[in-house]
Amino acid sequence: MMFESTKLTHPVLVTDNNVLNHLCSVWRTLPVLALDTEFIRIDTFFPRLGLIQVCDGSASYLLDPLALTDWESFAALLHSDSIVKVFHSCSEDLVVFNDFFKQLPHPLIDTQKAAAFLDYGYSISYQNLVKKILGIDISKGETRSDWLRRPLSQDQLAYAALDVAYLPEIYTTLHLRLQEKLRYTWLEAECEQMLELSSLDKTETDWDSYYLNLGGAWRLDLQQLGALQRLCSWREHEARRRNKPRSWIAKDADLIILAERLPATINELNTIAELPRAMLQQDGMMLLDIIAQPHTGPELQPELIEQPLTPEQRKILKKCQEAVRLRACVLGIAPELLASKKQLISLLAGYQKTGSISWPHAMGEWRREILESELLEVLR
Repeated sequence: MMFESTKLTHPVLVTDNNVLNHLCSVWRTLPVLALDTEFIRIDTFFPRLGLIQVCDGSASYLLDPLALTDWESFAALLHSDSIVKVFHSCSEDLVVFNDFFKQLPHPLIDTQKAAAFLDYGYSISYQNLVKKILGIDISKGETRSDWLRRPLSQDQLAYAALDVAYLPEIYTTLHLRLQEKLRYTWLEAECEQMLELSSLDKTETDWDSYYLNLGGAWRLDLQQLGALQRLCSWREHEARRRNKPRSWIAKDADLIILAERLPATINELNTIAELPRAMLQQDGMMLLDIIAQPHTGPELQPELIEQPLTPEQRKILKKCQEAVRLRACVLGIAPELLASKKQLISLLAGYQKTGSISWPHAMGEWRREILESELLEVLR
C-alpha cells in the first residue's frame, strides 16, 4: 500500500531553486498533490510562512520559503486545472497562500469537508482521520514549534512530513466512497465555496461591510452605525499597516462602545472606563476624528444585521434544526455541514419578511435539493 513507503515519512528538504523547478516539472504531470503549510501568526496580522509541505503520493517534500526565491513554476501548479490540490482543514492555509502567492490553489479538495459528507463528524482532525481510515497513529509533538528558526530539527521535519504523507491515500479512499454515494459533486461545490470566501476581504471596499458582523450592532441607530462602519474600516487598515492582529488594534467590543457613546472630545473619550488606556493614548485623537466624520461611504444596511430572535422565532429555529438533524442522520452527513445555525436564522428571517425561501448562494444548490422542501414545511 502507498503509505508503507518510507519516502513519505522521511521528507526531502528543498532549499535550491533548481531542485524545486525540476520537481515542479514532474508534479505537473500528476493528477493530485497533497499540500500543507507551517506558519506563525501569533503577534502579526499577516502569517509568516515557515514551510510548504508537498506529497506526490510517492514521497514527501518540504519547501523552504526562507531559502527559495523562484516560485514561478510552483505558482503555475497552484492554478493548473489538471491537478487536484488536497488539503486537510485548509482555511488558514488558504490565507497563507493568498498572502504569499497572491493566489489560491485550484481546484481544491479539503479532506475534512470530505469526511463530513461520510459521517466522520463535522471537524475531524487529520490524526483521527488517518487513524480511522489507515489505522496509523500520528504524534502532534511539534504543534507549537518555531517554524522560522533554522536549521529545523529532525523532529520538526518528521512532523511536517506526516501532515501530508497520508493525504493522497486518504483522498483516494474518500473520493471513491463519495463517488459511490453520488456526493463528490457536493464536495466539489463546497470546496469551491471555500475558495470564493477566501478570495473576499482583500480590498478596502470589502472592509466597508465588516460592521454588519459585529455582535451588538443591531442596537445602534444610523448615526452610530455609520461611526461603527468607519471604525471597522480604520481598524482593518491599521491592522494591515502595523502588521498586528485586529484585536491588538481594537477589540470588537471597543468599537461597539465607541459607536454607542460617540465621544466628541478627548475628555469624553477618557471617561469611558471600558476602553483600554493604551489604545486611547495611541489612537485617541484619530478615533475622535473618525467618529466626527460625516458618513460618505456606501449606504448603510441595518436590515442585514442579525437581530436577536423572539421566543416564537427560537421555537421555529429549533424545529428547523431538528429537521436538519433528521435529514443528516438519514444521509450520514454531519448536521453542521448540512446547515449551520446562522444559515437557518438567515433563512428564517428571509421567509418571515417575504413569505418564501430565498436560498443564499453561500449555502449551495446541493443543500437546496436536500433541505428546501423540509424547511419550507416547518416555516409554513
